[in-house]
Amino acid sequence: MPLLETFNPGTAISPVLEAHLKHRMYAIIHFGINTFTDQEWGYGDESPELFNPTDFDADQIAQACVDGGLTGLILVCKHHDGFCLWPTKTTPHNISASPFRNGKGDLVREVSDACQRHGLGFGIYCSPWDRNNPAYGAPKYLGIYREQLRELYTNYGEAFELWFDGANGGDGYYGGARETRKIDQSTYYDWENTWKIARELQPHAAIFSDIGPDLRWVGNEKGLAHPDSSALFTPTAPTPGKNPAPGYLDYSHSATGNLDGHYLIPPECDVPLRPGWFYHSDQDNQVRSLPELVNIYLHSVGCGGFLNLGLAPDRRGRLHENDVARLKEFRSAVDRLESDPLMTETITLKTHSLVMDFDGQNTFNLLDLAESPEDLETTREYCIEAITETGQICPVGQITLAKGKAIGLRRLIACAETTASAVILTLPDLHPNHPLHLTFAIRHVPAELLEKTPPTEIPPDKAVAMPLPDNAGLVLEWTLPAPATIHGFVFHPDDTHASGLPHQYIFEARRQGKWLSLTGGEFSNIQANPLPQKVTFPPMKAEAVRFRAIRLVDESDRLNCAGFLLLT
Repeated sequence: MPLLETFNPGTAISPVLEAHLKHRMYAIIHFGINTFTDQEWGYGDESPELFNPTDFDADQIAQACVDGGLTGLILVCKHHDGFCLWPTKTTPHNISASPFRNGKGDLVREVSDACQRHGLGFGIYCSPWDRNNPAYGAPKYLGIYREQLRELYTNYGEAFELWFDGANGGDGYYGGARETRKIDQSTYYDWENTWKIARELQPHAAIFSDIGPDLRWVGNEKGLAHPDSSALFTPTAPTPGKNPAPGYLDYSHSATGNLDGHYLIPPECDVPLRPGWFYHSDQDNQVRSLPELVNIYLHSVGCGGFLNLGLAPDRRGRLHENDVARLKEFRSAVDRLESDPLMTETITLKTHSLVMDFDGQNTFNLLDLAESPEDLETTREYCIEAITETGQICPVGQITLAKGKAIGLRRLIACAETTASAVILTLPDLHPNHPLHLTFAIRHVPAELLEKTPPTEIPPDKAVAMPLPDNAGLVLEWTLPAPATIHGFVFHPDDTHASGLPHQYIFEARRQGKWLSLTGGEFSNIQANPLPQKVTFPPMKAEAVRFRAIRLVDESDRLNCAGFLLLT
């Protein structure tokens, strides 16, 4: 099967994508060395002995996914730190060197077996970047990585999804070298041949990455596709003449797709249930609110995509009680969104517009449209209007109904509560010789499900907002009005643009005229997930403080900072 086949709207979708349609909402599980070091990205020098969950329970995790309405579970079998959760033959940096199950454990086996017991699809992620492996960056590593994929794809049953991301190359341990290794992201992994292994060993699994070939990354870690997101997409490299690849893509159309795109690659929208992908105890009360999750659902599944919700088992090896409870609430909310409609029709549309009469008056606040798989991405423009009690057509803008471009796999559109006797669906750009098959439902759901809500914020500490200088360069420095005891800071990135985000930093304080380094490290995932970064350290009295960016995520010469709080 070719990795990418040109898609013409109105033709049949691939068997792989058709099988994946039953998995519209699933989980990705991050559990590993980082769980025990309180990090998001490990450096690669962590001892395997740190991995020692006290009560690992794959069934508890799987049952929580089922209770949350999720249909699959993708396991992070190896993250960027290189620690493998199965007894691989490719590296000693694996679970057999840990105390887990007295060195006889295989966490991948336990999770895949639990998925089978609970009726969940099992998915696999093995990071292409390996900050531990001494061969990383050389041709030899590609053979090691491919053998890891073969082990995972051969020994753990059928997978519903094989997951790849663009995190590759940078600083790491690399067997003790402790250096920065850069690769040609366009060519190093030879993705065409690497993915042939996936197609050969897991022919029914959807392959996800920045560029597909079956599912594309939506371009953010907020779980949000564009309201007019199209499943059609043409991956292009940021440099002309180069091949696009995971981590090497022009991301400007990842959320929207391309209405004239060459390939059918719908978006997968990944978002962690908490601020971080791995478990951190100080985030136990930062589980995303139910209204926020519903909004994410409406802008992922409801915008023609797939929702991939990040779950993080704690150091016991279980999902925290707060996470479990929120998943149950989320399922209940989704069930109400998907409740029996007031009206549903399967329509064969041969003309540009269609009037759907109700039996009397109906009050509704949610519109639900989907093209049939045989007609996918045929729509180029749509408009939905209502006929009110007076018999007058209410134009869009006087009451909130909808107009847009793509419909595709699904379009869930919240509108103001409206009472009408009929709705009119207009498709101005309907193909004259190709009738369109649509499912159109109208629902009335509890108003609180559709309420807008701000993202979950870091709970406030006693903090002082520091004024930002106009031209800070890469250093933010403040002299305090009076010496004060400080114990941390919160760095707020400007999430409206990615340029200038700090990857590595040092934070210093001046005491009795001398500058002392209090902490430093990396904001490991700030480019894809530009959340406020909270850092704490032992209390210290300071006269002045400064934050220095040692490395940015790009070549910018100006630090991207929207706000800085000093914790006192």
